[in-house]
Amino acid sequence: MARWGLVAIAWAATAQAHDFWLEAHPFYTPVGQPVDVSIHVGADFVGDSLPNIRNWYEDFSLHLPGESRPMPGALGDDPAGRFIPDRPGTWLVTYQSTFSFVDIDPQTFRKYLIMEGLDNALALRRERGEENRRGLERYQRHSKALVQAGDAFTLDASTLAVGQTLEIVPEVNPCRLKPGDRLTVRLLYRGKPAEDLLLIAFTRGAPEEKQQARTDAEGRVSITLDRAGDWMLKAVKILPYSSDSLDPNAEWQSHWANLTFSLR
Repeated sequence: MARWGLVAIAWAATAQAHDFWLEAHPFYTPVGQPVDVSIHVGADFVGDSLPNIRNWYEDFSLHLPGESRPMPGALGDDPAGRFIPDRPGTWLVTYQSTFSFVDIDPQTFRKYLIMEGLDNALALRRERGEENRRGLERYQRHSKALVQAGDAFTLDASTLAVGQTLEIVPEVNPCRLKPGDRLTVRLLYRGKPAEDLLLIAFTRGAPEEKQQARTDAEGRVSITLDRAGDWMLKAVKILPYSSDSLDPNAEWQSHWANLTFSLR
């Protein structure tokens, strides 16, 4: 099977408790040096990279305070993008996918809902007597990555809310922290605090040691950055969906937020 055919299969499986994230190569770079940005699907920092396919995303951008521009990258590129940070500071890369649809068997759907802390969907399926019903879901991915150029923080896009439907917004720049520090983030859904969502955080070096905590009424949640290395933070929000002409079979709609950065 052609590589893109395999990628399409991986893409279709991403709602089944898989991660979807951005990686910068490297996360820390001197000013003026190229940075490759790759798109990944898998689990626990292990998986396949996806090429730059324009109709797979609504947004793939670079941000500094007061400035946003499309991520440079040609059709089929893998890594999907490359840019040269021309100023010191913390750059923000964002990616928002188009919607996809997935049909999941009941046991796998239940497992995914448990793993991602989606208690509202579990309770509603139980209340409706739908626990043995297949999961018919449309979903969208919202990913961010932080890239530190140079040692200065003159420009800092790390705490920007960029309008993703569901997004993780640090309250302080993670690149300025050290192992042992606490990091507080806010989860926003359509620009408003997202309460009672489960945030899961882990490192590439020890993905089995996951931290989990739920957001408060203001959408805030804190974790301890207990080690150096590449970090991933993720959360999912799911709601019942009234089928329409876009996805006539869908009964659920989910939004997946992800943030990656590296701690020195």
